Amino acid sequence: MLNFIQSLMAAKVLVTLETVLGFILADFIFGVLLSLRNSNFSFSKLPQFVETSLVPYIGGLLVLAVFSNVNAELGTLFFTIAATISVKFLADIVTKAGQLFNGLQIQSPVTVTKTDSKPETVPVEPATNTSTEVA
Repeated sequence: MLNFIQSLMAAKVLVTLETVLGFILADFIFGVLLSLRNSNFSFSKLPQFVETSLVPYIGGLLVLAVFSNVNAELGTLFFTIAATISVKFLADIVTKAGQLFNGLQIQSPVTVTKTDSKPETVPVEPATNTSTEVA
């Protein structure tokens, strides 16, 4: 089966398709983790994710990927759309990761203590000339 897929698509097209799928999967994982953290996870929303994220993006890219070997313009269109989708999902991942880790207290193994005492100020005495000048 893998040989059949590789025969339909060039290697760079297959890697690009896998990368976009990886971004979509990472977005899915961060979304599930975020909803678990907020205590509003629902299994009934998983089909909605497949309907709104997987099918439109991967389906359209798969069609363009298969025909990218036939026509150079379709290959260019494939890579342009793949880059756009990647940027969209990367922005979603960064947003969800920021929301997921917002307010997370991480305990550092190194403790830095700050003293509240004021440093002592020592008055500076004027320098006295101890050298003797010979005229």
